Amino acid sequence: MSDFLDFFENAYRLKRTPRSGFWYYGIKEPETVAEHIFGVSLLAYIFGYYLNRYHQLNLNMEKILKMAIVHELGEALIGDLHLESRQLLGECVVEAEKKAFKEMTEKLPEGLRAEVLSLYEEFEEGKTPEAIFVRSMDKVDLLIQAFIYEKTGYKNLQNFFGEKKNFEYIEKIPEIKEFIESLKARRPK
Repeated sequence: MSDFLDFFENAYRLKRTPRSGFWYYGIKEPETVAEHIFGVSLLAYIFGYYLNRYHQLNLNMEKILKMAIVHELGEALIGDLHLESRQLLGECVVEAEKKAFKEMTEKLPEGLRAEVLSLYEEFEEGKTPEAIFVRSMDKVDLLIQAFIYEKTGYKNLQNFFGEKKNFEYIEKIPEIKEFIESLKARRPK
């Protein structure tokens, strides 16, 4: 049981880890990575249900929710890096995240560890319908949060809406693309 405590103690760092992209653009007290994970998980549940029910996408909801919950675990050890840092650091960021993720899960029982690592690798590869969907929800959460910050008076967040990487997976799901277009149309002028 002490291994679980070690795992959770590390994972709970995400409750104190700020989302650095918002900080970089002047948000004084940005959301934490844990708050982001909540947003991604909620979006995944609501939109996943909607797309399965009304658009017959047949997404594996259990896998989606698990993937949404664990996709940022590595950031408990390396922190959250904003896009500009990632671009400057290049591939070493990907390797550091993999290493941190593996270290984070070392304390989990072998079967659970294997499942969590598999979910992370699937998310990172972004090729399965579930990974594409969760990656799109990751960006939808980012854009909704930027929209909310703009509505509360923060300026200079247009880069979030202009960055092509933020739309790479959203573009693959027409209904989500439509939602984001409606969000963009409601941005404060």
